[in-house]
Amino acid sequence: MKNEDQLVRDEMRKLIRKSCNAPSTSANNSYYLFQKTLLKFYFNAADVQLDYDKGTISLWTSETPATLGHNLYRLKDAVPYTISYTNLEETLKGCLESDSTAIRFYKSLLFQYNKVSEPVGPDAISA
Repeated sequence: MKNEDQLVRDEMRKLIRKSCNAPSTSANNSYYLFQKTLLKFYFNAADVQLDYDKGTISLWTSETPATLGHNLYRLKDAVPYTISYTNLEETLKGCLESDSTAIRFYKSLLFQYNKVSEPVGPDAISA
């Protein structure tokens, strides 16, 4: 039997898959906002922009590549980084972490971006 953290990560993987298979990939799409929020959390970035046509993720962060993800928002020192990807779904899934702070954050994303009107399976979790 899976524990709650595993269920949360499984549900996040499903939401990531759904967001990447959504027909509209514009900046107005709510799944775009989900992907952007997930990347901002993972990279501890002040801003994130996705370019689906070029296959790039642009980050504004104060982190250097060696320390990316440890200090929060030293905006005066923010610098842009561009990351290329070949498969957005796999890239986003690679951003999933298992610490307690991340799990709490994922629960809030699931609550916000999963459609309430969709049927809930037996493995559903509460936020």
